[in-house]
Amino acid sequence: MKNPVIKRILLILIAFILTVCFFYIMKGYQQATVALKLTLQYKSNINAQVQLFYADQQDAPWSEEHSVSATYDKSGDWQQLQFAIPQSAVVLRLDTGNQPAQVNMKDITLKANQALRLDMANLQLKSQQIEISNRQTGVMDLRSSGNDPYFSFNIEAFKPLILKGSVMYDVLFLVCSLVVAFLCAWSLRNAKEAARYVKYGIQGRGLIFSLAKNDFKTKYAASYLGVVWGFIQPLITIVTYWFVFQIGLRSGDVSSVPFILWFIAGIIPWFFFSEALLGGTNVFVEYSYLVKKVVFKIELLPIVKIVSALFVHLFFVAFIFVVYAAYGHYPKLIDVQLLYYLICSLTLVFALATLTSAIILFFKDLNQIIGIILQVGFWFTPIGWTVTMLNSFWAFIFKLNPMFYIVQGYRDTFIDGTFFWQRPYQTLYFWIFCMIVLIVGIKIFKKLKPHFSDVL
Repeated sequence: MKNPVIKRILLILIAFILTVCFFYIMKGYQQATVALKLTLQYKSNINAQVQLFYADQQDAPWSEEHSVSATYDKSGDWQQLQFAIPQSAVVLRLDTGNQPAQVNMKDITLKANQALRLDMANLQLKSQQIEISNRQTGVMDLRSSGNDPYFSFNIEAFKPLILKGSVMYDVLFLVCSLVVAFLCAWSLRNAKEAARYVKYGIQGRGLIFSLAKNDFKTKYAASYLGVVWGFIQPLITIVTYWFVFQIGLRSGDVSSVPFILWFIAGIIPWFFFSEALLGGTNVFVEYSYLVKKVVFKIELLPIVKIVSALFVHLFFVAFIFVVYAAYGHYPKLIDVQLLYYLICSLTLVFALATLTSAIILFFKDLNQIIGIILQVGFWFTPIGWTVTMLNSFWAFIFKLNPMFYIVQGYRDTFIDGTFFWQRPYQTLYFWIFCMIVLIVGIKIFKKLKPHFSDVL
């Protein structure tokens, strides 16, 4: 299509359609992931561990796994208690402790996108070993007896009110949707550039593998142990973190598996990402003699460094299987999904390396900046701790890190048994991010490429 006016009209139309789609996708994700909170003012004549049970069906049995607790330690005084519960909760049960007590409650509030103070006078309560009075005054009096006093109530009717989005969220989603839509439309318009790079990689796969194998060998050629150092250093790092977290800080099981199994499923893909990104960023400086050869397709060089790092990563993927088998977790059919997340890792690091390898020749400080970002990024992914420790807002922010998708994908495969299509929002976000970064990287690379020889 040669008419530029028609091209612009199509681009605007595509951007408009994408804006609408992304707006509803963002709203849907926000609605699906927001957590509910129950807050209340609590006063009792004794200190107690107050426990809130939740169930997703009216007559479902109560279980300790589906409960959260808060400590009341201000006997005789008012104290605010807060409980975070999943959005699927329908019925709540509040236990006031395991001994007789005189309890007062007020300001019982459900929060999500909106806050709703519950009308205690009209709340349908079911109680056991507990007498409830003074519900009309705004302060509910409870006298508990026995060793298992509680009252329960249904919250299903309140959820549409508290999950209703605010104008602030809608404006934010609209602005983000516009930006992402135009970036996607621009990326689609330049998709041929990315296809050309893929073609270069396929055509030069033999040369890439040969150079990568030679790069891997020469990296440790001057040392006595040679390539063994490529495996020793990550192993020592794993053992160090394991000792600090599990032995020193006494971290317990995570996601129903020993901490070491949960940890290595996260840190091993991070090893590959950090090594491949650093290597790909500096590849033109290291292979400057090839950059100056006009006949050589230097676009292949970042891939060489990525494949070189891949050799070590494949060893550690096998290492994961061995460690899991030692703990009684044997290979399953879902483990084939690792191939998908391996492709995700290769795509992400290639997109970033294409961008950074071109810029670093003209901005030398970028190498130090990337080092700092990787150092901080290890803790922000997160790898040594779980994102469930955060509230819904900060959890959303941390999930914007594309490496979170890959690290969580490894854990989904080895631990949770979750397929990638069961995380549709995160999958869509990851591939949009990679596409935009890759196209931007290719554009900058092409613009700067004629000047590479001048600065090397």
